[in-house]
Amino acid sequence: MKKIILILLVCLFSLACNKYVVENVFQKIYPVTQVQLAYHDVYSQLYKYGLDSIPLDKWITNDMTIDTIHISQKIVRKVVNKTNEYTFIFTSYVYPKTSFYEFVVRYDGKKK
Repeated sequence: MKKIILILLVCLFSLACNKYVVENVFQKIYPVTQVQLAYHDVYSQLYKYGLDSIPLDKWITNDMTIDTIHISQKIVRKVVNKTNEYTFIFTSYVYPKTSFYEFVVRYDGKKK
């Protein structure tokens, strides 16, 4: 019985100390008319997190097209250390009647 209680305490203690989170630290949606503001925010966030100004056309690109919908996603990552990283995701959505952009900075790692 003592072994079971000890094992449970060790498990609970290890879970409490290793909080791993995935959260968006920046997220914004831009209409087509504000594409320059979107680009400005992209490069501002790259600078804020200490990443060189890598042009968007050099980011990893994922293009998806279904019928009349086209989604183009560009991704770059900054690895801080073994357990912490930032992912920068710039997505353009083109629908038949509307288009817009979305920019997300996602943090993966241990809770700060």
